[in-house]
Formats: sequence, structure tokens, C-alpha cells
Amino acid sequence: MGRDLRGYHRSSPDEINTRTTLYVVRGLFFLAAAGIGYYASVIFLGESELLTCLITGCGIGLGVIIGEVFFSKAPVRTLAAILFGLIMGLAISLFFQPVVALIVKSMAPEGQNLSDLIGFLQLITTVLFCYFGVTVLLQTKDEFKFIIPYVEFRKDLRGHMPLVLDTSSIIDGRITSLLNTQVLDHRLVVPRYALNELQLIADSQDKSRRERGRRGLNVLHDLQHRMGLEILERDLPSGSEVDAALVELTNELRGKLLTTDFNLQKRAEVQGIPVINLHDLATALKPMVVAGESIRVELIREGDDDGQAVGFLTDGTMVVVENSSRQIGKEVNVEVTSATQTPVGKMVFGRLARNPNRRARRPRKSRSSGGASA
Repeated sequence: MGRDLRGYHRSSPDEINTRTTLYVVRGLFFLAAAGIGYYASVIFLGESELLTCLITGCGIGLGVIIGEVFFSKAPVRTLAAILFGLIMGLAISLFFQPVVALIVKSMAPEGQNLSDLIGFLQLITTVLFCYFGVTVLLQTKDEFKFIIPYVEFRKDLRGHMPLVLDTSSIIDGRITSLLNTQVLDHRLVVPRYALNELQLIADSQDKSRRERGRRGLNVLHDLQHRMGLEILERDLPSGSEVDAALVELTNELRGKLLTTDFNLQKRAEVQGIPVINLHDLATALKPMVVAGESIRVELIREGDDDGQAVGFLTDGTMVVVENSSRQIGKEVNVEVTSATQTPVGKMVFGRLARNPNRRARRPRKSRSSGGASA
């Protein structure tokens, strides 16, 4: 990771269709703005000011299009706050417009035509209240639910912190099995620039990297369709690298970062970002004992097969020892041959140590209890 991917983006057919439609709509709006300028010239100013009105209409239309491009990249809650602020401003201005008209009529001489002045003042009132509605709501959107219950612009993520996936965790593939256990109850998030990096790996000339990238894309496709993974439309900030952008995004979303990259993990932890490393999870869940290891255990009863004896570790894990039924009631050294995880707990299989004088260790206590029952 850490590769600069600015400028690299393979567009899907849906993205191309959406972008083309947007260009057509913006072009039509620009022509409509020019038509409004022409209409205003004919109705109010005459054909002598036709060119000025056309230029003004086109300029206003271009300004609106630029504003639309800017605001389309804003978070949804910001757009919702702007929309609700405009609605509030319009509602308040509708209440005050009759008041403005009444004040003007009471102060002006009788018989004077005040319709143009009243219309102008009402327009100013509407603009002012819409401005204050939007600006106030943008600054207080996180606390607005205390003013009007059930209306808020910040999604409560407590208990469902977003889990930001990096490229290494996707390629690793174990995230799918982990999520199938329903241990992690998080909203899965992958930014667009991380997807671009994965696509770049899948297009690599190196066969090994290409296979890893394609496996990552398959995992991503599976997570998107079965786990509701969300692709955030975020571009890589100018002058930034993918690792730094991932840490910044995780902090912005107040979520956790999922990775197998040790350096990225340390970088995030230095900045106080919660990190889940799949390698650390695997280490925590690995068997308490491994094949070839010698342990000391007390045999307490016979097993299901002839010659077997059964004992238990301190965490309740059942140990089945071959050809040891004569040692029941004794504490013996056992050489582990295999360890198995079953739905009801862990089971260890072994045989009596060939060298009885060899010092065997007592297994450490497991963090989880509940081994297989006899």
C-alpha cells in the first residue's frame, strides 16, 4: 500500500451512463437559463438589452452548475441540513411578507403604487431568512434533534461503528469467514481509492500480484452482495497516499480500520484510531496446544475406543490419549498429535510421551472457556 493512485480510475458502465446523463441535464439547464434571460429581456427591458440579458442568464446558469458540482460531493447530512434550512427560511419569510407589505403601506402616502417596492422588499426578506436558515442549521445540525424531536442529520453509529477495509484485508480473504460468524456487527466501508488500488493490483503484469488482486475483487464482490458493503465515492486527496487517506477517513467516520498491514496498524494507533488486525485475531484464536508439543494432564476415565483414556485441561478442553487406559487416575506426559475445533469446543488428541522423563509443560489458561464435554 502507500501507492499514489491519483488519476487512476476505471469507470463502470453505470458510472459512464450516469455521468453522460448529468452532462445532458446540465446542458439543458444552461440552455434554459439562456432562454430565461431572453424572456426577461423581451418582457421587461426590450430587445435593446437582449445581449446583456442573455449573458446574465448564461452566467447565472453556469454559476448554478458549478454550485451543483460542488455540493454533490458534500455528505448527505450536510445536503439535508441545507435543504431543511431553505424550507425553514421560506416558511418564515412567508409569515413575514404580509407584515412587510403592511408596514410599507402604512408609511407611504395614499394612492402611490407600491407593488414593485413591496415585491422587492419581500424578495430581500426571503433571501435573508433562507440564508440564516441554512447557515444556522449547518452549524447546529448535530444538536438540532433537541429542538425538533426525531429530526436529526447525524446518523447514530453507536454499536455499529463503520469498519473501514483496506486492500490487504480484502485480499487476505478471511474477513468473509469472520463476518459469517456474525462476531462483527459493523457497517462495512471501502473508499473508492482503495478499490482503485485493488484494481491496479489485479491488472499487474506480475502473475502472483494479479491473482491476489483478482481474489480481492471476488471477495469484495461477495461482501458487497451478501454483507451490504458500501463503496464510498471518495477521491484520493491531492498530495496524499492511500494509507494516510484511510486513517483520515476512519477518523472522520469515527470507525475502526481493518487491515493485515503492520505498518498501517501502527500508523493508525499512533493517531488514536482503533484498528483490527486479522493476524492478531488469528493469533488470539489459535489452539492452546499444537501438534508435537508435550503437555501434562491427569487421565480420569476411559474413552470411546479401546485403549483410550480421557483427561481435561484447566479450561475444560478434552484430551483423548491413545493406548493409555491403564494410566487412568494418574497424571501423565502426553505428546499432542492433533488439535481440533468443534462446534461444542476444542479437542486435543495425543499419545503417551515416548520419553517419560521429558519435562512437559502445563498448558496456559485459555481466554475462553467451554471445551468439549465428555
